[in-house]
Amino acid sequence: MYFLLIKALIGVILLWLYYRWNHRRIIQLGTKIGSDKLQMILGFGPLVTPAINEWQPHRKLMDIAFKLPKVIEFIPNFHKKLTVLFAEMDKYHVMENSYDILVYCREYTFGVSGETLMGRDADKTQPFYTKLLAKQSSECVEYLSDLLFKPAYQLRPIVTLADKTIYKDEQQNIATLKRLIDETYAYYASGLRNSPEYLDSMDTAVAKHVNDAIKSNILDRDLAITSMVHLFGASFETSSSTLYFVMFMLAMHPNYQAIAYAEICQLFPDNDNGEFNMSYEHTKQLTYLDMFIKETMRLFPSIALIARIAVNEDLILRNGIVIPKGLEMAVSIYDLHRSKDIWGPQADKFNPDNFLPSNVEARHPYAFIPFSKGKRSCIGMRYAEIALKVAMAKIIKRYKFTTTIKLEEIVVHNNLSLQLANHPPLTIERRTIISG
Repeated sequence: MYFLLIKALIGVILLWLYYRWNHRRIIQLGTKIGSDKLQMILGFGPLVTPAINEWQPHRKLMDIAFKLPKVIEFIPNFHKKLTVLFAEMDKYHVMENSYDILVYCREYTFGVSGETLMGRDADKTQPFYTKLLAKQSSECVEYLSDLLFKPAYQLRPIVTLADKTIYKDEQQNIATLKRLIDETYAYYASGLRNSPEYLDSMDTAVAKHVNDAIKSNILDRDLAITSMVHLFGASFETSSSTLYFVMFMLAMHPNYQAIAYAEICQLFPDNDNGEFNMSYEHTKQLTYLDMFIKETMRLFPSIALIARIAVNEDLILRNGIVIPKGLEMAVSIYDLHRSKDIWGPQADKFNPDNFLPSNVEARHPYAFIPFSKGKRSCIGMRYAEIALKVAMAKIIKRYKFTTTIKLEEIVVHNNLSLQLANHPPLTIERRTIISG
């Protein structure tokens, strides 16, 4: 008995040492095995499949639904769902643990994704259903992150065992999301407009364009379902974590927060509690807010690590290093964004001036890639940028943020999206309305 316990302890110690000494290699190995596993669980789709000959036609089809004119049509949805977020945030003042705010950000972005991607408001027929779906989806993200980054899950027998035991609920949650998406396509195909859960403006939803492709036999139905699963995961999880990080950067940097607030008040001077309506033209005028959000995404990119494969031929870098054709690489966006060679000796400090036009122009265009870059860049980049600016302009007009934690005390860990290891204290104060 004692002999077996000693063997088990030695095994754990060796695994821990292996992890510490070979951390980057494990991440690269996990990226390969994990991406295969992600495709098996979520299905083939635009965010996972690496083969360019399979990916490019599909991406071109999906891009239609995320062109700028289409994204602009979503702005009323961004406004609408913020009333729900405001109702939750109004309940809080001094928070010793700010995790609840992250939860509410996830519920907000999941609700927005439901309306813009599927044209559905799940709460219309099942009250608080969005809260449940957001919680389940966050648990699924944790599950998929384990597959990618935990050393034990690089062993397929352990993955298979975990799928049948501790992760049964998560697999069922993924199946539930796929069922909801399938129901949505069926509703579009039926031509009916008799369910209160579906919005009057549903014809602007991404699912409408995808369903048109299904009807025209351009896109396979199963592929259309898994594609929407990928889009859901990317849109709600990354946007919510970015909102959360922006709030903390505001709280840690009161001087910058004051500048952003002044800019918003100049554009929207009424005492409106942040309940003003924004247009796309307004978002273009909030230049300092744009700089603030970008600086947040520099230090805290929601996707900290991406995988790429050298295709077609060997890739020769400027320093002479040769990347052989077929090699799979892990690119650390987090490290790139904090490189002192690129961003200077204060690279770890928060400074929105990094995104003054003159500074942007002086840097390499690939120095800042929170949405990746090139042909495989994030399909929803414009969607995310506009949604974040609308949400944060209204939030900053309504609330003032403070915290006792310092930037250098923040500890992050890599999930499918970047997460805080602990959720620091955060004070949320409703701004005073000046009476006329």
